[in-house]
Amino acid sequence: MNERWEIPVPIPEDLDEAIQRGIREGKQVAARRRRTRMLLARSAGSFVLALGMLIGGVHISPTFAAAVSDFPVLGELVQKFGKNQPFAQGGSKAGKGTAALTMERDGDTEWIRLQFSQEDASWYEAEFASYPKTVTITLPGTEGVAVLSEISRAQDTSQYIKSVWQLPSPDPGSTAIQLELESDADVEIQEYRKPGSLVIQLTPAEIRLDRVYSVRTLSMDPEELASSGSYGEEGARVLRDDQGACFLEFGQYAAPEEAQEACRAMGGTAIVEVRTGNNVPACFRSMEDYESSCLLDQYARVLHEADTLEPVLDFLDRHFAEATREEREVMLAGLSGWLTGEKGADWERITSFYRLAGQEPPECFRQN
Repeated sequence: MNERWEIPVPIPEDLDEAIQRGIREGKQVAARRRRTRMLLARSAGSFVLALGMLIGGVHISPTFAAAVSDFPVLGELVQKFGKNQPFAQGGSKAGKGTAALTMERDGDTEWIRLQFSQEDASWYEAEFASYPKTVTITLPGTEGVAVLSEISRAQDTSQYIKSVWQLPSPDPGSTAIQLELESDADVEIQEYRKPGSLVIQLTPAEIRLDRVYSVRTLSMDPEELASSGSYGEEGARVLRDDQGACFLEFGQYAAPEEAQEACRAMGGTAIVEVRTGNNVPACFRSMEDYESSCLLDQYARVLHEADTLEPVLDFLDRHFAEATREEREVMLAGLSGWLTGEKGADWERITSFYRLAGQEPPECFRQN
């Protein structure tokens, strides 16, 4: 890989507005999955989501679903895991049957309960991870688990849940569901019996904007991911990107050098992505997409850090001729934003870039 593209640099959020406008006009960045938090009346009563699950091929019973609606005081506490504990597991490996998902909200606290029809909870594994925040619930040894379309109501009525989706699985006897959370959510998992249930408690958390360097695969379709040799590898997390495709994340590092060393050790097409806070990961379908993004991120850093126009023009001298059409559009958009109000610039040099791209410079620049 070309050295100039080894470490991607995210577009800083504090760019001058004119530069940001130029970058946004040129670079296609998928809209982050955001939504307006719905204001709900505080209520101690719970409602049963129209989320149906069938475990062991047995459909959920409407009568049973209605019967479990009056929690959170329900059953005997078996175990309580720590806040944001990375891994939790429990339940009975013999436990199979029907299940219902209910949700309750009281002020800033929300409870999501997966309740089984038997005395003990079915065997489960739950993993919490950050950047972005996710809770992945795996139900080993179960078959025919179906999540109905009404599951979207969970995210629509929650102030903490961005989305819920069923992960691809190479094992028909195992089902995994992932909750994508907002950055201001803390997670605590509890297991109950008589009847068996798994409770996910969501409470307010401090928003953190740490930067991490993620070692990951390229993006792929769920079917391709499920058949990949690395799927199911210990320590690998399945994530969705801003285009709805999937990828595997093998680790996060605080320093770019550590991430690059881990990436080289893995070989293949592993890449390093920089993410800040709870930002949705970017979609990279190919190495060309990734390298192009790295180049444009470097350009954004130049635009942000330059005190004069000269470093910007030097960057264009080095990279513009070999850039793709899309990359040239982004570079010219960024240049236009930087040039707003600029006096005494080398307009002949600037014009050469527009003409190399088969364009005429904006009228306002030609008048200078």
